[in-house]
Amino acid sequence: MLNRPAHIPAAVTQAPLTFSWSNEIALRLDDFDAVPPRLGNALEKVNYKGKMALALGCLEWVVWRLSGWTDVQDPLQRIEAAWASQVSVAYARSLDLESVRDDLTAPGDPAGPLQEALIRLEMLHLMYRKGKPEMTVQAGLCALLAFHVLPPDSGFEAWLEKALVAMADTDPCGPDFDRRASRFDYSGEAAVPRAWLDDLSVPRDPAAAPADWNAFFTAADPARNPFLVPADEMRAQGFVGEPYVFS
Repeated sequence: MLNRPAHIPAAVTQAPLTFSWSNEIALRLDDFDAVPPRLGNALEKVNYKGKMALALGCLEWVVWRLSGWTDVQDPLQRIEAAWASQVSVAYARSLDLESVRDDLTAPGDPAGPLQEALIRLEMLHLMYRKGKPEMTVQAGLCALLAFHVLPPDSGFEAWLEKALVAMADTDPCGPDFDRRASRFDYSGEAAVPRAWLDDLSVPRDPAAAPADWNAFFTAADPARNPFLVPADEMRAQGFVGEPYVFS
């Protein structure tokens, strides 16, 4: 299972759950029109895989924020599989949320925002698998959720701003991206290592990516994570190369 990344303070996991919650709030956080133009404009400058990585980073802030108050093993397993799918969608099973409850509205109950995070992850992964240009929308919605549940002094806003500036340089959106197209081919883009979100160094050292991804895959265990596809199954499905090795 994933460990808490260094850029998310341990204090965040124990901060009191003082945010409000209701179905109305959940619906508002699902409205891209609520994303500040400054955030939307910054996301437009980031390429497809960069948007995916940033969105996953935002969802990790949400899940780790709730981790001191509820069991987050399942969400972290899903997020781990989503990170792996950035290298190849063959690594991850469906991340669809099987059931959604409408009664998770009590303030101070982590179940409501945790369910919303899983819904965001489901949509994010679906858009990614299909190459839908709506990745900008999904990344913005993941950030909105994080802003709502995190304390103002968590450091999230500063991290997000730094990440967006860095990604505009390391993972810029190219002129071939057409938000009006039905599908976008992102296969030529480099996968953004999860570990890079800790330091956000610019320029990103391309030589560090294999080590970062291989460390990630060494820690990933499909025998313990039901959302990861085992190596033998990947080979049987035609995966080219050695599963769980980045080269």
